[in-house]
Amino acid sequence: MTPYRAVIGLAGHVDHGKTLLIKALTGITTARAHEQAIGMTQDLGFAHFDDGQGNTIGVIDVPGHERYIRNMVAGLWSLDLVLLVIAADEGWMQMTGDHLRLLKAMGVPRLLVCINKCDLVSPDELLLLEESLLERVMDESGMVPDIVSVSAKTGANMAALHTAIVRQLAELPASHAAREQSAPRLYVDRVFTANGTGTVLTGTLQQGSLKVGDKLRLYPADREVQVRSLQAYHQSVDEIGAVCRVAVGLKKVPHKEVARGHCLTSTVGQCEAATHLIVRLCEVGGSIREQRNREVEVALGSWHGRARFVPIKDTRLARLIFTSPIPCFFGQPLAIIRHGSSELLHGARIVWCGDIHPARRKALHALLGELPDDLEHYNPATLQLGLNGYVLTSRFDQQPEQVTPLGEWLLDNCWLAQSRDQLLATLASEPLSAAELATRVGIALPVTQTLLQQLKSKQLIRLHHDKWQPGSGESEDDLGEEAQLVLKVVRDQGKEGYEPGKLGPGGVELDPFITRKLPAALQQGLQQKGALQKQLRNLARLKYLVQLDGPIYYDAELYNQMVAAVLAGQQVGDLIDMASLKEITGLSRKYAIPFCLRMEMDGWVRREENERRVLRLPQTQDEMEPA
Repeated sequence: MTPYRAVIGLAGHVDHGKTLLIKALTGITTARAHEQAIGMTQDLGFAHFDDGQGNTIGVIDVPGHERYIRNMVAGLWSLDLVLLVIAADEGWMQMTGDHLRLLKAMGVPRLLVCINKCDLVSPDELLLLEESLLERVMDESGMVPDIVSVSAKTGANMAALHTAIVRQLAELPASHAAREQSAPRLYVDRVFTANGTGTVLTGTLQQGSLKVGDKLRLYPADREVQVRSLQAYHQSVDEIGAVCRVAVGLKKVPHKEVARGHCLTSTVGQCEAATHLIVRLCEVGGSIREQRNREVEVALGSWHGRARFVPIKDTRLARLIFTSPIPCFFGQPLAIIRHGSSELLHGARIVWCGDIHPARRKALHALLGELPDDLEHYNPATLQLGLNGYVLTSRFDQQPEQVTPLGEWLLDNCWLAQSRDQLLATLASEPLSAAELATRVGIALPVTQTLLQQLKSKQLIRLHHDKWQPGSGESEDDLGEEAQLVLKVVRDQGKEGYEPGKLGPGGVELDPFITRKLPAALQQGLQQKGALQKQLRNLARLKYLVQLDGPIYYDAELYNQMVAAVLAGQQVGDLIDMASLKEITGLSRKYAIPFCLRMEMDGWVRREENERRVLRLPQTQDEMEPA
């Protein structure tokens, strides 16, 4: 049989012998000194044992007292099996039921009922107790558990318990490889500082694998961290896979920046740090309880804290609003507990991470209402595609139907057609930059840019002066990076024009003024002899710039605007004197004369002594193009 690792836990009423049972099973005492002194487990305890077949089984001891119910839930989120421990002399207690409901809410997949202290009752009493417990557990949880009666004190029947645990976990190897190949996921349950190692966090590696040197993400801070060291069951290792209790040493991460409830995963783990969740409520005790807006306590992963519970009318959905971001995953189970008590109000599954604009909530709620009951194999990217009309291609292993791949995006076919029409209609009203357009139509900027490129490839739009507008022809984004920067600098000069080698604003030489803004490789390219002049001449050839005598370079649009201003109100044959021309254009004599010479070269006017006679007038924008 393929070796595997697993983690199990013990739950049940306080003083029903869970800690002693773990010692009998593993030889390890999980209770700390102060807990032994008061005879009560207050926080999570940890042990492990070898099942005799080369498999290591981690064991988590969770508190039984209702005051520590939040600590108890922190130990449940990643378990493969839970032993529900019930003392033979006391039987079913209120906390037994509370724990069982929490186990169901947290999605624990396997349950084994362990009757402890069987030496304190007669065989007949034990038989009756087994029958009543089986019926009660089935009614409360819908599960049909195995039942094993033992005495942790005397060791009676412990071998049978060991066998029952191994039998329950026998199916794990079938899914073991798939779990290890998933992105790592570890919720932190303890943090401490170790000499020579620094910050160390412990938790259950529920899926994926870790190795020394791995670069991961720590949420909710969403910061990159690196694994410095690994331990599994007190043994240093270079690499470890799920499911396993691990201690992870992190490089250069202050102890105060990590806490219980934080999550360690990879960049592809799809963890989100959210202050708003939408959850689908599960039945508790046979029905969904009365819903109302109130403050509740929430337990998910190893985190617990307060949230505002807001039911969504006529659905099984509710919003949970937190005061600070919580690391979470789609489909993750959580428990909603009545504030200030141990009563479970709802079990739930996360179906949406993050807030959403009120105008889009109705559409989202409709999509969430169509989700399958089993979320394990559902890709949440399908929700994003249905709601937004687009999603990253990387979110799907296999391309869904009725979509068009475009760049790094998958676009719903109907949405794509509507969005292209919307973009063209919007640009027909006024030219807009990509950012302005994205805001106007409500589409993410990277997707808007992708759509614009597709429309440009179809000769429907072009980029001019950083604004998209209808029409075909040269598009400024097709220029190289050097050319785009040179063009920007010339435009920034305005009516001062750009003269290569002359001083710019503030006495800065314009050649370095351009090149210092470029990456090193582009700087080297422009600093080569003649490279800048070549860019200027090419931009003039493409009619982005106009070269005046000097040479002085003007932005072509600015030049055309000044030409139109000079000719406004004139008739063919009229004379324009230099004084009027300088007043209209706002140019000094230094620039007005080269400007007039360029107008003459383009055939707009002819010089007659000190005046210019109008030869033609612009009729369309195309006629404004310089020769």
